[in-house]
Amino acid sequence: MKRGFCCFMALLLCLSLCAVPALADDMVDYEADDIVWASTPIYDESQGQITNLHLASASIDGWVVGYGETFSFNEAVGERSKEAGYRVALNGRGAYVRGGGVSQVAATLNMAVSDFSWTTAGDYMTYGDKFTGNYVDDGEDAVVTDYANDHDYTFTSWYPGNVVIGAWIEDNTLYCTLSGYASDDYGYSGGEESNDVLAEGTTPLPDDDAQLTNIEEASQSISGYMLEYGDAFSFNDIVGPRTTDAGYVRAINGRGVKVTGGGVAQVASTVYLAVKQVDSITVDYVRTYGDRFTGGYVDDADDAIVTDYNAGIDFSFTYYGSGTLIVYVYEEDGLLICDLCEIYD
Repeated sequence: MKRGFCCFMALLLCLSLCAVPALADDMVDYEADDIVWASTPIYDESQGQITNLHLASASIDGWVVGYGETFSFNEAVGERSKEAGYRVALNGRGAYVRGGGVSQVAATLNMAVSDFSWTTAGDYMTYGDKFTGNYVDDGEDAVVTDYANDHDYTFTSWYPGNVVIGAWIEDNTLYCTLSGYASDDYGYSGGEESNDVLAEGTTPLPDDDAQLTNIEEASQSISGYMLEYGDAFSFNDIVGPRTTDAGYVRAINGRGVKVTGGGVAQVASTVYLAVKQVDSITVDYVRTYGDRFTGGYVDDADDAIVTDYNAGIDFSFTYYGSGTLIVYVYEEDGLLICDLCEIYD
């Protein structure tokens, strides 16, 4: 991992209490190809909390996460010690601790990660019912970080290039951004085709928020998945069970029935539309809705793939190409898009 400036460092140089090294030279003069924003309010925080927020924000600001790398909040921020400048202040459950308030930075970062299709958060703890703060409405969104007790917040990037974290405070608001700088080395650049994009499948996104939630969950599980010669792709193995614990909600599926995870099959259909164009890929198992299909995201019901984790109905294929196949799934301009890219050593 590397660390450096993001576009808001001028402000942070005035406000923060610790320095941040310079951003990698190959990014300084380029605009981000993809960017998401998140923010949380700062209301009646004490001076100790404000100090801690500035320190933690400055520590992660400009941090660069490469493809396949995992960002660790505790690694970036370090120990919340007196020597590092952290003060005793109220934490998210109303207790006075050194570094109190720092978890708001992790919670805000998590909001950005949740909206960035190319990143996957690791397991993390929340304050839940014990949350006494006011920067998020739900205690389940209040991430707990504790260096001494190894409560960390992590995420892994599957972005085809580098992702730069931005974090700063302005007008009583804490901001976090994730900026993606695409690289042609991964056969992908900002959603545009390159010579290494073998095929693309697209379907229109639904208007239903519940379906969108499920589509985003499944897409994030798949995007960035890599296959070598002879490797098999199993939709059910990669996406896993569609349960409420995994973030899925009840929504209408492809045959008009409301189920937990309804809408996920659209992701499989979008991948299938790309897969069936590639000669070096063999479809191993696929089932379609056929005449029972009530959705509108594909024109032909034979392209409306059925997936059901509990019933063992899977969508699977095997790659027999000469490079490394990467499956990218993302949302853009009202479309769900699957790009199949091939890279070589």
